[in-house]
Amino acid sequence: MIPILSIVLPVFGLIGLGVIGGKSRLFPEAAVDGLSNFVLYVAVPALLFRTIVSARPFEALNFDILYAYYMPSFVVLLGALAFGRYVYGLSGGERASFAMGSMFSNTTLLGVPLVFATWGEAGLVPLMVIITLHSLLFATIFFVLHDMAKAGAVGWASAAKLAAHSIVTNPVIIAIAVGLAWAALGLRLPGFASSIIDMLGDATVPAALFALGASLARFRVAGNVQHALTMAIFKLVVHPLLVFLDARWLFDLTPLELAVVTLTAALPGGLMVFVVAQSYGVYVARAGTSVVLSTAGGVLTLSVILALLA
Repeated sequence: MIPILSIVLPVFGLIGLGVIGGKSRLFPEAAVDGLSNFVLYVAVPALLFRTIVSARPFEALNFDILYAYYMPSFVVLLGALAFGRYVYGLSGGERASFAMGSMFSNTTLLGVPLVFATWGEAGLVPLMVIITLHSLLFATIFFVLHDMAKAGAVGWASAAKLAAHSIVTNPVIIAIAVGLAWAALGLRLPGFASSIIDMLGDATVPAALFALGASLARFRVAGNVQHALTMAIFKLVVHPLLVFLDARWLFDLTPLELAVVTLTAALPGGLMVFVVAQSYGVYVARAGTSVVLSTAGGVLTLSVILALLA
């Protein structure tokens, strides 16, 4: 466990420093938003672009990763919707937020730096396969579920427009697409451009983790804690367990791919869980609390998974 803790503790230590910074006067809300935007729109895309261009990993990519991750993820989604309805008696919008908090992973602010810190650029390859679709697919689904609950009908045109907008504006998707095109054309980066991208990529881990902590500092434990704790258990235990069993027994994955797929499922809830709930004014306090609880619990569960699979 000592080598694993040498990875996990610094990661969550940086998140803790971000929480402290976010609660201080040094990092007001505007500063936190600016740092988060730097991570999402500059640092993470630079790291992913560098990985593709330097390693050219998609030449021998195993797309079983998609099935291994998304099949059980949809099982958790449907199971959480049913659990929310029949056990907690939640309304349509509340069920959507409950399900999202139960299976939507923090792939960018935590997944990228944690995987990179553990396996380097080799670990980012299977992760990129997952995150290319992750926010686009699930955010669109949950927006539609909320719209169904609010209006009583599916706004398919609005959903299609939202999906198209997500594709053309998502910095992660853009970075991966540009990296693939660049590698396919066999292009090389000028020395100064390569140095800039290297510096931006190297800034990803500390900046992303600090930004995550500073963002979490805005949340407080409130609402129905039992509901939030249930979401955290689904996210940290049920989701990774189903993904591991599915990936281990149904698909031909390498040990690295199996570890990354399972770790991605075990990541705490993403900030998008709170953002979507807040945008509809439904289940807001419980969604925010679930993100806090799953992030705190992730220190233990991620350590165990890394000890078993890394």
